[in-house]
Amino acid sequence: MRILHLTDTHLYGDPSARHYDRIDTTAALRGVLDRLADLRDIDLVLHTGDASEDGTAESYRLLHEMLDPFAASLGAQLAVVMGNHDVSAVYGTEISPGQRAAESQDRVVGLPGGGRAVVLDSSVPGAGYGHLEPAQLDWLREVLAAPAEGGTVLAIHHPPLVGATALLRGLDLDGLDELAAVLEGTDVQIVLSGHYHHEMDGQIAGIPVHVAPGITNVVDPLTGGEHEQALPLSGASVIELGQGAPRVISAVFPNTGDTAGDASRPVYRFSAEQVGRILEAAGR
Repeated sequence: MRILHLTDTHLYGDPSARHYDRIDTTAALRGVLDRLADLRDIDLVLHTGDASEDGTAESYRLLHEMLDPFAASLGAQLAVVMGNHDVSAVYGTEISPGQRAAESQDRVVGLPGGGRAVVLDSSVPGAGYGHLEPAQLDWLREVLAAPAEGGTVLAIHHPPLVGATALLRGLDLDGLDELAAVLEGTDVQIVLSGHYHHEMDGQIAGIPVHVAPGITNVVDPLTGGEHEQALPLSGASVIELGQGAPRVISAVFPNTGDTAGDASRPVYRFSAEQVGRILEAAGR
């Protein structure tokens, strides 16, 4: 099984809007899809959240106007996860096919060879961090109690990994021990996430976790010092599942939606004080 892993497109319903007054997110996504148009043998195109920046029905229609024909051209299915900038109720009412659990977008997507993708909605309305309700964990436990012939991929916007920066640690997923207890000993082969906007790998309950780089920008978790910064780049990953450990291939390229046209200038560069204000507004 091969999965194309996309994440964090932050689309707007208003085509004139710019992310951080700079990034044309529609152009950024189109640029990535153009670069990946020649991929072959993709079974699933998976978008792991923050599909929208403004949570509007127009932004979700725009997403599907681009991703539906793209996935069809690859002969692949499409699944979209909800992130903290998304509005699950809008997506579920206006766009989303398939089964919903309560007001979330939890569902199961069947894949070739008897595999499946289990999609979990970790978004918290009005917040930036991630959370899973006990009812969601119960639902996941029930789903995973019956293994899939071809194994399971778990997709969740907030990675079940501790963030690499102060900002990301304040906006990460809570309840990791509870989630690990549900996943222990199941047929989940890999957990795929977004949210951090940079590539990252780890494990939960002995299961590999992969975070794909963002499409609207790529966070620099290493060289900002006390600052938090993101660069005008876009990325994507391909995950190959079969015998042995999952194989993950990632690429990062220039952001075609960068209206400043200056790859040397960060999209944003937050001071510690700015990070504190963001966490006060959107953190726990």
